[in-house]
Amino acid sequence: MRIGVLGAGRIGTTHINNLAALESVTEVLVFDPDPAAIERVRGTATVCATAEELLSRSDGVVVATPTAHHPTDVRAVADAGLPCCCEKPISLDLAATEATLAYVEAAGTELQVGFHRRFDPGFRAMRQAVETGELGELYLVRAACHDVEPPHESYLPTAGSIFCDMHIHDFDAIAWLSGRSPVDVFARGSVLVDDMFARNDDVDTAAAVVTLEGGALAILTGTRQNGVGYDHRTEVVGSRDALSAGLGPQMPLRSADPGVTQPVDPYPSFPVRFHDAYAAEMAAFVDLVAGKGPNQCPGAAAADALRLALAADRSLATGLPVRVDEIGSADV
Repeated sequence: MRIGVLGAGRIGTTHINNLAALESVTEVLVFDPDPAAIERVRGTATVCATAEELLSRSDGVVVATPTAHHPTDVRAVADAGLPCCCEKPISLDLAATEATLAYVEAAGTELQVGFHRRFDPGFRAMRQAVETGELGELYLVRAACHDVEPPHESYLPTAGSIFCDMHIHDFDAIAWLSGRSPVDVFARGSVLVDDMFARNDDVDTAAAVVTLEGGALAILTGTRQNGVGYDHRTEVVGSRDALSAGLGPQMPLRSADPGVTQPVDPYPSFPVRFHDAYAAEMAAFVDLVAGKGPNQCPGAAAADALRLALAADRSLATGLPVRVDEIGSADV
């Protein structure tokens, strides 16, 4: 089986390496107009001269191009009649996201969205505990999303807000883990790390409370800089048990209590923290292409998570809670 990857940046390279390690993948093809990006993967993937060549030679395609290109690239994959895995978000615009989903549906092709936490072993164990009742009545979901260092300022104008860029993974995971739809969100934020975020109408330190159907609450915190390391973990708390994904010797959180073992080799980056998740994500996509497995992260998840992120943006701007059903494609 031949899998194409559009884009050879950091996440594209991660996907290429994981695809190349799968026995069922006989060839990984790549196209990226940036010669420097191509050089990083030339020994692992077959370089195509054009996107059209890649589409003509692939059985399925991973879209890992810059966000602004996602709708066009996803449509091109659909036009070629191929299954597609697109990195989040499909678009920062809800109307464009919904239009792209409708286009793919009309083409009759599969679209998997890159919410990799659905494939993380710890997250999957937490979801099972919720689904089977092992956790008991779900009370709380808590998510920490603390990056090691902020991105370069050139990344910010096209990345979307902290809620649309970073916390969108949390918003998808909250609904997926709980099995419940978010009802409303109350968000706050500050600029404490770098003034470049203020220059780009964003914040670098954020918190939000999400009310889920039935009354359970989800609480998330985020910062673009964490002095200890890359700290991305999520917890579910119920009447019978409490579980965490990301809790371990590499978790970048030091204890202030005397005599407690401190973190050993804290996670330095997302490819390290979520290595197993990214590998499982690509394996699931290859199974989807081969017709051997279901779509474990359908395209609709992109619209659902974006709608909640946009509600958080509106809450941050107004200082008020915002119902998710108030966010429509015509008014954002």
